[in-house]
Amino acid sequence: MQSSLSSSNRSAIQTGLLSGPHFPLTNALQTCWCFCEDITGLRSQARGLAQAVGLPFEIRNTTMKPWWRCVPLAWVPKRSTSLRDLSVLEGSTPRLVISCGKHGVVPALALKQKYGDQICAVHVQDPNIDPRHFDLVVVPQHDRTRGPNVYLSLGALHHVTDDVLAAARQSPEAQQLGVDQRPLVVVLLGGQNRYYGFSMADMERFINKLQQAVADSDVKLAILKSRRTPDDIAQRFMRTFGARHYVWDGVTPNPYMAALGLASTVIATGDSVSMITEASATGRPVYVEHLTEVRRAIRFRRFHEQFAEAGITRPFEGRFDDWSYEIPRDTERVAQLIRERIRIR
Repeated sequence: MQSSLSSSNRSAIQTGLLSGPHFPLTNALQTCWCFCEDITGLRSQARGLAQAVGLPFEIRNTTMKPWWRCVPLAWVPKRSTSLRDLSVLEGSTPRLVISCGKHGVVPALALKQKYGDQICAVHVQDPNIDPRHFDLVVVPQHDRTRGPNVYLSLGALHHVTDDVLAAARQSPEAQQLGVDQRPLVVVLLGGQNRYYGFSMADMERFINKLQQAVADSDVKLAILKSRRTPDDIAQRFMRTFGARHYVWDGVTPNPYMAALGLASTVIATGDSVSMITEASATGRPVYVEHLTEVRRAIRFRRFHEQFAEAGITRPFEGRFDDWSYEIPRDTERVAQLIRERIRIR
């Protein structure tokens, strides 16, 4: 079993990340601003880390001006003039800035350049620029970015904790799932991205395997689509499974967290690092429905290999097994690094 804290991470923590420069007490407020594009996976990572640190925080949705969106980030001026909405930089100086994804880089560095050590700037995901621009960079192991201030996580950071799952099991959304005596198998559907077409042919194969597994096991399915799931595919799952199982209609409150809290098994399509990492927070068996690549998905392949080698995931082959693994807890480890750096409890 592979620990989510690799030997290279342990060395970095001992020799660099924790022993690096600490931030002196300043006039900055003990608050946190999170900069990211309004995308569910990015918001989940920023929110999860901010919650784990423990400072009051707010998420500020950010995008760059249209002409900067389609060029390499190294070409984009790291100034507020590159942003479409300057209001995201307004307000009293925060103690901590967490940026996530490409569109979070510019506002974070604009503040860092202006206030220096009054703020601690942490970036989540590959910033696509020299990581030394930030005080700390957190990237998944399947990315190539490395450096003395880089922490390697197993998968994505997120906000799914034992307490969150326990609360979700008692929520109204849990009642919405209509859980009975059967084990609950949660099916998470993603959608098309640059690497996977999420075709109907892929989904028909998936549906056939689900039907076989259900026929062989007395389980209930809870099928949840995402914002990226094509309507025709969501409707196909509804027609096939809606009579005897739960298929979220996209209208009622999303029972995603309740479903994870109640799941005996999770199956997720392989197009989302965030979905699979969040599923691993349950400690339950996590299957991956691998999809046909429309372009070479090297990073996704590395991610899937690492999670399989860690004993977390297995490919879905139309049956349900049981296994256990060590839950990755990188979000809390990174939060502790940040608390040490900015000297808060």
